[in-house]
Amino acid sequence: MNLEIGTKIKIGEAYSKKFGFDQGEEIELIEGFFEEDNGLYCTTVSAPSIWNKEQKEFDSIYHLFGSDLEYFMDNQIIN
Repeated sequence: MNLEIGTKIKIGEAYSKKFGFDQGEEIELIEGFFEEDNGLYCTTVSAPSIWNKEQKEFDSIYHLFGSDLEYFMDNQIIN
C-alpha cells in the first residue's frame, strides 16, 4: 500500500464508526507540514496528510492510520 500525496481514500464503515469520519467520505492526501524538535532546534518536515478544519492543523497518515497502517481497516484506495 502506497499512501502518498494525491492518493484518494474512501472511508469504510468500521473506520468511520471508530474514528468519526462519514462512511463513504472520500479524502485526498495533501502535503502537510509539521514541526519536529530534536532537542536542539526545530525543523519543519512534510508528510502525506489531510487538513483538520476543527483543529486548524494537519493530520498525517500516521495520525490517521497508525505508524504501521494498522488502523487503515476497511478503507479503500480509489485511485
